[in-house]
Amino acid sequence: MPVLPGDFTASQCHVGPLGGPNACWDLVCVGEKHLEHPEPTPRIVPMTPSQNDRYERSMLVTPQYLTVGRGVFSPAPIARWITSAGWTKEINPEGSPYFVNKEHHVVTDTPVENETNLQLWIERIAAQANELGMDLPEDYEIYVSPDATGYICRYYFVDHVNCSIFWLEDIDPCKDELDLFPACSQDHLGYLLQEQYWRHCEFFPHHSVRTTLRRELKQVFNQARTDLLTSSFSTFPYGVADCEQFLNILETDNEDNQYSNWTAARLWATIARHRYNTFHGEDYARISRDQRRYDKPAPQRTGAMEIGTVLLFNMPVRRAEELNQLFIDDIAFGMHWRDFAAASLKEWHDASLLAMGLTIANAVSALRPANFISASFGSMSAILALGGLAASALLSQRYAGADKFSAAAAADHLALLEHPTLGYGPIAMIYCLPRGMVFWSMIFLGGHLLSTFVTLQGIIVQLPAMLTALAFLTAMLKTDRILRSGPGV
Repeated sequence: MPVLPGDFTASQCHVGPLGGPNACWDLVCVGEKHLEHPEPTPRIVPMTPSQNDRYERSMLVTPQYLTVGRGVFSPAPIARWITSAGWTKEINPEGSPYFVNKEHHVVTDTPVENETNLQLWIERIAAQANELGMDLPEDYEIYVSPDATGYICRYYFVDHVNCSIFWLEDIDPCKDELDLFPACSQDHLGYLLQEQYWRHCEFFPHHSVRTTLRRELKQVFNQARTDLLTSSFSTFPYGVADCEQFLNILETDNEDNQYSNWTAARLWATIARHRYNTFHGEDYARISRDQRRYDKPAPQRTGAMEIGTVLLFNMPVRRAEELNQLFIDDIAFGMHWRDFAAASLKEWHDASLLAMGLTIANAVSALRPANFISASFGSMSAILALGGLAASALLSQRYAGADKFSAAAAADHLALLEHPTLGYGPIAMIYCLPRGMVFWSMIFLGGHLLSTFVTLQGIIVQLPAMLTALAFLTAMLKTDRILRSGPGV
């Protein structure tokens, strides 16, 4: 991590666990030589709530039989939750403990009974804030997280008045390695900071969520439910059924406690990210899911792709457009991906059934003596049917469970599928292989049967009927394309 403005120098070292004025250099004897190795300078480093490693911590425990004391867990020992030096132990509804010091406006998930340097870090942060002359909000708190080395303490300030977070210095998200995305304006950046604020409130839900914010949250989901019911291109990240369930939860959970605070905070974090993604309040706000706001070069088309698209009856063009619509500006909606995945799985399943039927038909027809042309048509039909069956099986196996992907999983997968220059063209062709091969198998099977039962003279005589059948097949394919494209909404 880079050295930040306001870090403590060697002359500012405290006497005690963090080292004294003479403890900033470590003398190591090697033979008759003395080598001086400077110890790291203790420093405070900014972080965001999203960088909290609470979900990545790996610890192993070994349960053992403990003696059950007299009166244990009765009302008498409740005071054990109050630790020394003004710290109060709280428990997140998910189960993880954390500690709050209301006198110093501090919260941490570092066990205070094992951290002897915690008070020194708090004093450092407070001293730096006083030195800078910062006017702290009326309702604020500081999150601190000392690392295992004892030389670095990560922190951020929480502004409960404006629902935001801040630091003691100017922040460059790239240089300071913070989990913040690029923004187009100060208001746009504000939604990122709001998201981080609500993440903090979710992790540490001891602070009450204001009644006005609870009421607004219900209004947000009510409006979103109406939008989803009246538009196919709503930008809201949840579906109608999800909105109804959340509204039911919010209506029935009105008490001011950690559970309701946790619920409101998690939902508000999603709303804040949604407003960031849609440029809420800007002149260029994304009010329809198909609106693109970031410039992106059009995907290239190679000669091989053009030939493959024609051989697959132009189906990859439509499929590539569907994939593009699912990931506009690198934003994925879980519900729309799940609909797409379910439709694709059904299509591959139907193609596999047709492929099996065509394989059986070819196997039966192979028992009948046939001329060279008929046998060639039959062999091609069988090979294509088996290829379509194999492609269907492989894709169905690869995407088993894809219709249950979350938005994050869908976004990660769509990002992997997109080629840097060709876009979704290559994967769209792979998706269309089962159906395309089945169509070609049907065509070759028709040629096989026709060449088996009809001689050259018969072909000339029945040419009008054959042309009529070909026209009918073309019309059917055209109708299928129109139905698949559907009217614009």
